[in-house]
Amino acid sequence: MRLYGVIEDIGERKMSTVKVSHGGTISSVEVEDGVSLLEAVSRVKDMHVDASCGGRGTCGKCKVKILKGDLSQPSGSETRFLSNKELENGYRLACMVPVTGNIDVLVNGINAHSRILTEHNGFSGKVNPIIKKKYLVLPEPSLGDQRSDLSRILGSIPLNNPLVSLSLRQKIPTLLRNAGYSITAVFSSDSLISVEEGNTENLNYGIAIDIGTTTIAAYLLDTNTGEILDTISGLNSQKVFGADVISRIEYSMQGTGKLELLQNKIVTQVSDLCIFLTDRNNISRENIYSITLAGNTTMLHLFYGIDPAGIAVAPFIPGFLGAMDLSSSAFKDFPLTCTIYSLPSISGYVGADIVAGILATRMHEREELSLLLDVGTNGEIVFGNKEKLYCCSTAAGPAFEGAHISCGLGGIAGAVDSAVLADDHIKCTTIGNEKAIGICGSGIIDIVAVLLKSGLVEFTGRIRDVDEVEDSTAILLKKLKIDRDGPAFMIAKASETGTGEDVVFTQGDIREVQLAKAAISAGIFSLLNEAGRSLSEIDHVFIAGGFGSYLSRESAAAIGLIPSELLDRTEYAGNTAGLGAITCSLSEESFKDCKKITELTEYVELSSDSFFNMKYMEEMVFPEY
Repeated sequence: MRLYGVIEDIGERKMSTVKVSHGGTISSVEVEDGVSLLEAVSRVKDMHVDASCGGRGTCGKCKVKILKGDLSQPSGSETRFLSNKELENGYRLACMVPVTGNIDVLVNGINAHSRILTEHNGFSGKVNPIIKKKYLVLPEPSLGDQRSDLSRILGSIPLNNPLVSLSLRQKIPTLLRNAGYSITAVFSSDSLISVEEGNTENLNYGIAIDIGTTTIAAYLLDTNTGEILDTISGLNSQKVFGADVISRIEYSMQGTGKLELLQNKIVTQVSDLCIFLTDRNNISRENIYSITLAGNTTMLHLFYGIDPAGIAVAPFIPGFLGAMDLSSSAFKDFPLTCTIYSLPSISGYVGADIVAGILATRMHEREELSLLLDVGTNGEIVFGNKEKLYCCSTAAGPAFEGAHISCGLGGIAGAVDSAVLADDHIKCTTIGNEKAIGICGSGIIDIVAVLLKSGLVEFTGRIRDVDEVEDSTAILLKKLKIDRDGPAFMIAKASETGTGEDVVFTQGDIREVQLAKAAISAGIFSLLNEAGRSLSEIDHVFIAGGFGSYLSRESAAAIGLIPSELLDRTEYAGNTAGLGAITCSLSEESFKDCKKITELTEYVELSSDSFFNMKYMEEMVFPEY
């Protein structure tokens, strides 16, 4: 299989220019003929095109308008997703258009403003940063004190046989004498990292980053005080290569340079976020000493440029799982000189973001039994207490992120984010109070809950016919339309939307929600079964992640995503992955605790679990009303 419609090499490659108009700006990129227009557009800095299927032509969401250029004839995928009028007006699916000459293209800018969760419950505890600074006034050498320059420094800081780089050893003699032996040592638990002239103890900053599959959140920290000075977030720039980790792994396997392209995308984005934070807060780049990363296993592989192919196929073996720390110099042209740390993962599908979540909620220290649900692009679940933790991963997230929904979107301006039944109508709100352009995860859950409670959809997920519903709700059936893909509910008419197209929720969308919610619910029961416990024994339920923190708990229970018995024990925990990364930046003990968490936690592989498969089929139906 070849992704992105790549044309085979025939002799020397011809280069073409793709001019991209986006949000009032115009950018140009030069690409080899044969690559897809989607890949060409993705090379534009800060460009985000929705391509949740990873460029296979199966989601229909990478729609762009061709302003100029000779193109191939529309593919079958394009005639399926685009109307004749759209095709006549120059609209194409970017992933299905191979570049075979110069092209001018208009990309819709709807992804520019996203609602990304950065809030969390806050760091609590003693500040003991992973990288420390200590001001030293050293005794000058004498005939009675002929210690080496390095020994003189190491004798004044609490390190035993630390690592010291050659470049620092070369720097120390001159620096010591120029500083009059008044210096500040910068060190971690096992390394002398740097030596600075004078007293710079008060200038000690770090950046904690949550690399999500869909979004990234970065936090600027004063690691002396523990204060969070600033926060910035954005869509993951790899999103153009697919909404989920499998799509991105498959793309990385599609030939020479693909893994490097994915790595460059995320490393560049991380460095850009870091520079933005330092510049906005007038902090010298030289005073950023650590970057601490949390992310799922695949995201960390792609960040480090480590082949993730083994994660995608049984028995799902990653290249690495442990914590890492390395100098930023390992990355070409990285703008900060610092140490990059990443938290450890548990398995190929339960990553460092979940370890961070366990750390943030202190599940590993509690006597009571807790349940952690992180429902994002992937659905991860953890259950247990300080005696034992069980975890699993379910293939549920893409639907809740809008990837498999006909009008689905991430949490961006104009996305329908809530729905209630009011006066026999479905009343919706959108992010930013903009005109509707699609539906995000929280809106998807609300809409299904409303349709179930109103009786318009039965517990099997089937949209009922007019003669099957009560008179009190029959008026809602006026919102029902039938098109080539079957029945669908009108959420917003074309005249009311920001795209000029209907926003609908289809029978197929309901089926996607059933699949996703069944996976999460069955995952919960599977962990309980593995631990020999019951729902009644759970004391705390933590809902984490961007999607999870915006959804209505009542709607989640109404569709069976979480058991209704747990509603009174459920709380929103915010961005626990971000908080875990922050905690590790500010607490050396917490960073070490992460290894203990991985040892305490048992991964349950659901793909071969007979109980999960049985429960999955049972949970496919919705609760009855």
